[in-house]
Amino acid sequence: MSTGIEPEQPQDPQLNPTAPVQPDAAVPTGPQSDPPPDTTANAIDTTMADVEKEVAEAMAELGEGGFGGLNAAEVGADQPEPGAEIIGTVANVSDEDIFLEFGAKLQGIVPRSQFGKKEPLEVGRRIDVVVESYDAESSLLIVSRKGAIQRATWVNLKKGMIVDGRAVGVIKGGLEINLNGIRAFMPASHTDIVQIKDVSTLLNQTLRCEVLEVDRRKKNVLLSRRKVLQREIAEKREALEAELDVGQTRHGVVSRIAEFGAFVNLGGIDGLLHISDLKWGNVDKVTDVLKEGQEVEVKVLKIDKERNRISLGLKQLAPNPWDGVADRFHEGTNTKVRIIRLASFGAFAELEPGIEGLIPLSEFSWSRVNQPSDAVSEGDMVDAVVIRVEPGKQRIALSMKQSQPDPWAVVLDSYPEKSLVTGKVTRLADFGVFVELVPGVEGMIHISELAEGRVNTCSDVVQPGQEVEARVLGVDKEKRRISLSIKAVAEAPAGAEQTSGAAQATQAPPKKRKKKLRGGLSSHFDW
Repeated sequence: MSTGIEPEQPQDPQLNPTAPVQPDAAVPTGPQSDPPPDTTANAIDTTMADVEKEVAEAMAELGEGGFGGLNAAEVGADQPEPGAEIIGTVANVSDEDIFLEFGAKLQGIVPRSQFGKKEPLEVGRRIDVVVESYDAESSLLIVSRKGAIQRATWVNLKKGMIVDGRAVGVIKGGLEINLNGIRAFMPASHTDIVQIKDVSTLLNQTLRCEVLEVDRRKKNVLLSRRKVLQREIAEKREALEAELDVGQTRHGVVSRIAEFGAFVNLGGIDGLLHISDLKWGNVDKVTDVLKEGQEVEVKVLKIDKERNRISLGLKQLAPNPWDGVADRFHEGTNTKVRIIRLASFGAFAELEPGIEGLIPLSEFSWSRVNQPSDAVSEGDMVDAVVIRVEPGKQRIALSMKQSQPDPWAVVLDSYPEKSLVTGKVTRLADFGVFVELVPGVEGMIHISELAEGRVNTCSDVVQPGQEVEARVLGVDKEKRRISLSIKAVAEAPAGAEQTSGAAQATQAPPKKRKKKLRGGLSSHFDW
């Protein structure tokens, strides 16, 4: 009969691990056999082995880059040490930072301020950087652009590093620099590109420097500001050369003045502004137009990349006054000009600003002029005639004498053949004497026409400035020559009556000249 109470069932410890295990009285106490195999433990071991295999395969696929969100120690990869130079690829660009990728998953960050505002930073660009530290919280490498400013510490300080230091003292041979508490030395020769006579002018200034040497054992650091300045100039030059082109108008500052021109700094590159390109017209001195430190707008005329030379022009930015000059000053034009400078061969005269002409010495006067200063002086205003125009060569020839009447126009009427004339001896030559009859008209007396007898030198008979009387032997108007004779003055003038041949026959023969006696008083008083 059922009592309504079911008997208590024994509990399986595997199904209810919390139930106490009761000893089994039926189990024999003799030697015991091996327990049956535990199938559950074997399953767990198999599952763990599979997981480890998957992890190993995943690690092999990732390579040395490691897992994102894990530091290098956690994934077993080599962590780049501070100061190490590595290459990263731009993954993202923000206003303040640039995110880089190194390998598959390892990432880093570099400040955007270390790049120029106009420098392209597109995704995928590769950038050389220097490791500063590793931020475990963000799993990012903190890096700086190679050559950028880094915070100097004994941990990351290394040769070639760019740092900011403050000049705190002057010591023998240079400056003492404070690098974030690290004492460093900068030789005077490395304070600037050019030699600084007094390095104390840099005291209390923050200087950007390159680390030349680091001796951690002796706590010595050697710096150079010159190398940083040279690098900056080279970078600016490279960037400027890339965008510089012939025909451009550039802003610059006059850095140095020489006799032949001025050097203009275009922002990292010096170009030569030759004195001939300063302004239209003549320039005697560069300092008449420019001075050092002056800001100017110049035009790029020529670029010689092989010789690293740039030719600049200033006058090319102003209208060329030679354009249309042939229409304004054609041949035969009478004009007033100003003498601006003298030369041995003539004088240069200004017709208008930027337009100059040459008056050759032979065109000064109808009279002979030995040197320009005998006729004009700088600043004189004179009348001139344009006798030749060459716009292509920017040349104009002028004549002063052609603005005056030509005295040779009436020379035939004024000086007929055989007529007697009076003039002043202007100059002597080996072959004769030149005599000015009127201003602009000269005659020549050959040495054989100076006297009856033989004349060895012209100075034996006449001297420059002496007034003489002569007879006209001939006139060549085309060649502008008049032949004169002093010894012919005693001859009968032209047009005088000549004795006929019949009359000459009835005339008595001329008396023979009495021979001079040699010796005695008669040789001294021969009448």
